[in-house]
Amino acid sequence: MKHTLGRGIIYSLLLVIILAGCSSKNGGSKPSAIDPDKPVTLKVAFINEQMFYQSYGNVFSAKYPNVQFEIISTMDAAMSADPTQAMIDLIDESQPDVVMLTMTQYETLAAEGRLYELDSMVTQSGFELEQMVEGVVQLLRDAGGGKLYGLSPTFNTNALYYNKDLFAKYGIPEPTDFMTWEEVLKLAARFPTDGDDETRIYGLASSMFAQDAFQLIKDMAAAKGLNYLNSDATELTMSEPEWKEIFREVVEGYQAKTIHQPAPQKGEGGMMLSMDSMLFNNGRAAMVVDNSNMINFGGGRMAVSAFSSTGGSNSSSSKPDELDMGVVTAPVDAATPDMTSTYTVSQIFSINAASSQADMAWAFIQYVHGDEAAKIRSNTAMDLQSRLGYETNSNGVNLEPFYKLKPLPMETTSWYPKGFRSSFATITNEEISAASSGSKSVDEAFEAIVNRGADALAEANLSGEKEQGGGGGFGASVMFTR
Repeated sequence: MKHTLGRGIIYSLLLVIILAGCSSKNGGSKPSAIDPDKPVTLKVAFINEQMFYQSYGNVFSAKYPNVQFEIISTMDAAMSADPTQAMIDLIDESQPDVVMLTMTQYETLAAEGRLYELDSMVTQSGFELEQMVEGVVQLLRDAGGGKLYGLSPTFNTNALYYNKDLFAKYGIPEPTDFMTWEEVLKLAARFPTDGDDETRIYGLASSMFAQDAFQLIKDMAAAKGLNYLNSDATELTMSEPEWKEIFREVVEGYQAKTIHQPAPQKGEGGMMLSMDSMLFNNGRAAMVVDNSNMINFGGGRMAVSAFSSTGGSNSSSSKPDELDMGVVTAPVDAATPDMTSTYTVSQIFSINAASSQADMAWAFIQYVHGDEAAKIRSNTAMDLQSRLGYETNSNGVNLEPFYKLKPLPMETTSWYPKGFRSSFATITNEEISAASSGSKSVDEAFEAIVNRGADALAEANLSGEKEQGGGGGFGASVMFTR
């Protein structure tokens, strides 16, 4: 799944938490209601104290003044070279009751027996797990070796956004749900390619998060369950014939100017947005594949009332400078038409296995994932709600296309040889530019990527130094207020 400082930004959490319900430890009977007169202190490992109280503590304490929080900042752990080991060290030293984790941290801590298994608590408390998005729960179970060690109130995934006005102007049929990547590229190729770089319309633009011209190739390969590296980053895995065919399709789109070729972004590790990412927002691209954050990045130019899984729009609310958008499911592979590789679960609430207050910690987590809290979050959070029933947000935006696909199981890479990603990005951009300009054939450029990439990987592995990929250590998802 892609990627959170993991896609690189920290979003302000705007969740309101109220404690309700209670549970017991494994094998125990259903506990009685929480005594509001009994003083309680919960230790919570969170980004920082200010953010916790802004998002949770103030409202919580107003309703339950007997409950106090001791906040253990995870900021230093998040910024460390190894956020997962830093989180382990923090837990060992501070022994919090509740911890907020990234997926990488969650998977490691669950495997090491450091997290409380929640299945019995779910059963005993009567928590309606079936009211959570199935894909989110399955991801957490898979990462927990078949058991549930945490819950995530939000998730993110991609959809295909399209400019309804451009499709109407050129008489091209609008996209539909469950289109394959190949179908999307063919649709993009139907748009005109005349005009210069300042005025040209593109059939397909890059995601606002795309770092380079190789990103689209990686995305299309991921839809087939393919990764360009094996899980321990010791081998370049681009020998499958599908890789060369995808490379050809994308590069030919760059050559024909039906797909916008993003300029490589300078810097390493963080996410940088360029003017390339604004092509769709500015009405110069017919389609873009992006996550739900795109809804708010468009600002006033986006007619969010136009979002509809059925393709309808509310023209009465449109303004001359608004972008009339539609949205359908993200492109898929024909072999797995109901699955996507783009699921992201980045804020996971778990209980420290050594906590003496597991029941209270579960009560806290249970409410975070309940209907009342989801309703509050749906009015403020950009990320998608893991609780079913909120497929339409507070602005009336129909979010159903984001919920129609399930996560595609695939081998991913968490650790990379230090410096390899930067050098490989340079290689892919050089070779793609050579192929799109015609100075090399597509086959020559692809073979150069495979050969140069394998050499760069071998060289980077010599040092033995690793860097974590796919996100930072922040146990929080990126959210924006409207």
